[in-house]
Amino acid sequence: MKTILITGGAGFIGSHTCISLIKAGYKIVVADSFINSCEKSLYRVCEICNFSLNEISNIIKIFKVDIRDKDGLKNVFELSESVGFKIYGVIHFAGLKSVENSLEEPLTYWEVNVIGTINLISVMKKYKCHNIVFSSSATVYGSKHKNLIKEDDDLKPINPYGNSKLVVERFLNDLSLYEKNKWRIVILRYFNPIGAHPS
Repeated sequence: MKTILITGGAGFIGSHTCISLIKAGYKIVVADSFINSCEKSLYRVCEICNFSLNEISNIIKIFKVDIRDKDGLKNVFELSESVGFKIYGVIHFAGLKSVENSLEEPLTYWEVNVIGTINLISVMKKYKCHNIVFSSSATVYGSKHKNLIKEDDDLKPINPYGNSKLVVERFLNDLSLYEKNKWRIVILRYFNPIGAHPS
């Protein structure tokens, strides 16, 4: 049974992803700062997946850690492996996501979204984990679109949030290009997700 690390796993998209992965037979490690989320959502994940409180520790490990904390990320990998949760791949949702906030606090957005991701990739490399899905944003396309956006449309973000996401994409593209036989990288671009689990 493979283990997937989900950064930002207690958030809206992260918690729904936890449910899908658990139901598909994966073990889960969640790293979340709980700045924009709540640990309670992860207990709800276990309820939805029909696990008792006693069974939770066999399926999911939860770490409170900020992705800017490189040592904290190292602990996630080390402690997970020490209890049989060796991390095979990462789904990276952690980051700040408000366009409006990014206009007021661009430095914070670059610290969390860019430096945080570089920390994560550096730690992944140290622990020989080279599989990652990065949660980007359709904001990287900018705002002047009359038709449906296509993947190969021009990338012209117009705010610090979009810029931070595009910089991470370019960083990951460099990894993929120059360490091509090592990394497996997927970048997801999407607008605001809505809805809830049927429960």
